Amino acid sequence: MANVLTRFADIMSANINSVLSKAEAKNADKLLEKYIADARRDLEQLKSETAAVIAEEMAQGRKLADCEANISKYTQYAEAAVRAGNDDDARKFLTYKQQESAKLADLQASYAAAKENSEKMRLMSKKLTEEIDAAGSKMAELKAKMSMAQSQEKMQQLNQRIGGSGSSLNNMDGLFDAVQKRIDKIDAQAQLNQDLDPEAERRELERKYAAGGGATGGNSVDDELAKLKAMMNQ
Repeated sequence: MANVLTRFADIMSANINSVLSKAEAKNADKLLEKYIADARRDLEQLKSETAAVIAEEMAQGRKLADCEANISKYTQYAEAAVRAGNDDDARKFLTYKQQESAKLADLQASYAAAKENSEKMRLMSKKLTEEIDAAGSKMAELKAKMSMAQSQEKMQQLNQRIGGSGSSLNNMDGLFDAVQKRIDKIDAQAQLNQDLDPEAERRELERKYAAGGGATGGNSVDDELAKLKAMMNQ
């Protein structure tokens, strides 16, 4: 118990916020874990010793109460003996009273010390419980922030990968455009060569008539019109 009581000032001045203010982002979680572990160890020690301290306070309180009761009792007995005219008996009761009174100061001091220790143990238990709860809340908050930071980092990495893929797609689009331009250039060159080829017209006519075309083929619209008029009796 003495070791715990010597730490009373340190325990009562402990504050999780002041502890965390000295921490760095990279070790805040480790510092919190150590703080909580130390506080829980102290709290368990307090719990195992507080009962004994309270029992001692109760015992000292009973001794003090008995002494005070005896002083009051022997005073009453001495007064009764005087009224009865028995001075010898009165002297005996007053002697008993003096013996009890001689113990009173020590008993009062012992009870006061026991009561003070008991109050300190109760205060420390309450303080440590509050600090453990506060540290637990800070730990949950820290883990949530760390989880959010990790999610943001993953999202950023994903965006970077997607951005890189997008750049690749843009490059592919540029490549397709370049290929299409080459194709268009080839087609244009072929058309130009055909336009400049003196035999092109002849070959075109041969293809036209070889396919069953001819001069009548050019009047197919007129033929269709004539058929339409005949059907309409025009």
